[in-house]
Amino acid sequence: MKNLMKHVGRLLLILLLFSCGQPPQSSQAPTAKGQLEDGERFYSINGVRHWVNIKGSSKQTTPLVVVHGGPGGNNYTFERTVGPLLEKFATVVYYEQRGCGRSDAPQDPEDYLLQTLISDLEGLRQALGAPRLVLLGYSFGAELSLRYAARHPDKVEKLILSAPAELSPSNMLVQIQGFHAVGDSVLRTKIEKIIKDTTALEQKYAQVWNLSSAAVVDKFLFLDTANARRNRELWKESKLTNTGLMAKVYLRHNKADLIRTAAGVTTPTLLISGVYDKNGGLHTGLALRQVLSHNTLKLYQNSAHFPDLEEPARFAADVQAFLKGK
Repeated sequence: MKNLMKHVGRLLLILLLFSCGQPPQSSQAPTAKGQLEDGERFYSINGVRHWVNIKGSSKQTTPLVVVHGGPGGNNYTFERTVGPLLEKFATVVYYEQRGCGRSDAPQDPEDYLLQTLISDLEGLRQALGAPRLVLLGYSFGAELSLRYAARHPDKVEKLILSAPAELSPSNMLVQIQGFHAVGDSVLRTKIEKIIKDTTALEQKYAQVWNLSSAAVVDKFLFLDTANARRNRELWKESKLTNTGLMAKVYLRHNKADLIRTAAGVTTPTLLISGVYDKNGGLHTGLALRQVLSHNTLKLYQNSAHFPDLEEPARFAADVQAFLKGK
């Protein structure tokens, strides 16, 4: 099991770097309402310094908090692709989770439980002095945003879930099939052999990821190779890394089914899924469409796992229309 977690943690790092008891209460004193100002800053939440960058504060909208993927990713690419388009009509808060991107890591490498990440988001809301938030989560960030809304329904005005994906058994199967679809004959043969062996699903999943080259991962995550190259360039430019620690904790401790959790959420929700998403975002988005009581689904015909990067103009327009209630 130890070796499995090591492999899967490293694989999740690769995957989303190409994107990334009762918990303690926030230690950050709230800011006065209406005092949001542009700029980078750190908020001390639950004993950890969290990096935040606010843009578009002059719009004076309900804060649109961007919750990145991973587990363990960052918002660097998002800030430089679709982010500036969102800043034209909303107060955007780029937020990086504990141990991610430019935020500090907790002293305890096990201190990444989902309930703690949810508590951190609530601490951020308090620090911003905002009665409610609009959460825009992508990939793992969509899962985290949805779970926060289930825990704090009165604190979320609207939800935007782009390429929502959790690392469930069904999504592992979706990913394995996705690699088979984009691989050459050699890779497909190896995957077929792995599928037939008697190892556990988690081990099959890790083996398939270990077989996949960077070029295959790009085809897996993106429809357009130019977008894949752009993503790689920004990742290298950022000089940010994913330790894989959050992913390992997630795999060991997360047993709560996301779809079942979503069944009780009544927050107005915009679902965005690329039709070529082989990472589980389309699979999960369609399942959420059936259980969320108040939702709109937008399918992106020219996107895989990152509609925000592959179709940024449409992404921004759909978000703006949703926030306006159209």
